[in-house]
Amino acid sequence: MCTSAPDADACLSVRHYFADYEVYDGGQRVAWGQVATHVDDKATPADTIVAGLRDDAARQHGVARGAIRLRCVCRL
Repeated sequence: MCTSAPDADACLSVRHYFADYEVYDGGQRVAWGQVATHVDDKATPADTIVAGLRDDAARQHGVARGAIRLRCVCRL
């Protein structure tokens, strides 16, 4: 078994991301949750991925993007 072999999906351009987040209102945490997304292009900048995750989380709770605090972002 070779441990230096590339990942099985290394040739694919789809990347999956998961984030854990909190929702703030008036300086107080009012909710929390998780969100996942995928990106079709390996060259997508990190700030674009983070913005997309925050947008998705904000949409789920009906709040502005600025109310979302991402606690952890992981590439799956």
